[in-house]
Amino acid sequence: MKQVANTGRKLLAILLMTAMVLSLGACGGGNSSSTTDIMPSSSEAESSSQSSSSSEESSSASVSMPTAAPESETVMEKLSEAYALNTDVVGWLYLPNTTVDDPVLLYNETMTVEDNQYYLRKNAVKEYDWYGCYFADFECTFDPLSTNTVIYGHSMDDNPDGLKFSQLKKWLDIDFAQENPYIYLSTPDEDYVFKIFSVMYTNTSFNYIESSPDDTEFMRIVNEARKASQFTYDVDVEAGDKLITLSTCTYTIQAGYPNPYRYVIMGRMVRPGEEVPDTITLTVNPNPTPAAEMS
Repeated sequence: MKQVANTGRKLLAILLMTAMVLSLGACGGGNSSSTTDIMPSSSEAESSSQSSSSSEESSSASVSMPTAAPESETVMEKLSEAYALNTDVVGWLYLPNTTVDDPVLLYNETMTVEDNQYYLRKNAVKEYDWYGCYFADFECTFDPLSTNTVIYGHSMDDNPDGLKFSQLKKWLDIDFAQENPYIYLSTPDEDYVFKIFSVMYTNTSFNYIESSPDDTEFMRIVNEARKASQFTYDVDVEAGDKLITLSTCTYTIQAGYPNPYRYVIMGRMVRPGEEVPDTITLTVNPNPTPAAEMS
């Protein structure tokens, strides 16, 4: 990851942290049986900007970015502009060779799963939009990042050239997946890169959206996601790593209404000193059973 120390980024980090502490508070728990078309039901973000920035810079100093990574200064400008329009903006999501290059919103006003409904049909400036925007699960934090950062987006069909997270369906093509092995997420403090390790279909009974799993649950999620992946990725994942999860709906598997199946891409944060080749080699998983409730 690129080390970022410009004044603008630090100022935006302070503004974002102040807004989140005053209006959102720290993440809490909450379970509900309600579901939507893009997420299943779900079962301290407060620190000083200076200490957080110092910690991130020291930990990321030896981390490289792939050549497809966006320019940090450009992302910072986009983040600043988006945050000026809506203080729910907490990050920027970028997927190379797709149309995904947009802010990530977080609404957790009531600290319950109902908050996940807020941006379902709203755009990044809170106006009605059938396609919504990209938004994080209400239990996620961004300073520091949750163990599992879960981001939702709509997919109105399984067309990989469609809008919003329909673009994720491009990763069902092995050639595309091999040439695009990373997910990029930027916050006011840091630019992060994640190595994709699973492209899967899953039943919502599989709790892949747990934002703060303990080590045992973390590895169960990872192992289940690997078994369900369409391709076998040579990416090791260990307890203590951080994940990103991109979740959307699918029409490939139909099981009534509301459909309990989702299409999900998961990635593991690149570690300091780790190699980041621009392309990778994948093999097809001969039996990618959709992930279901873990026994």
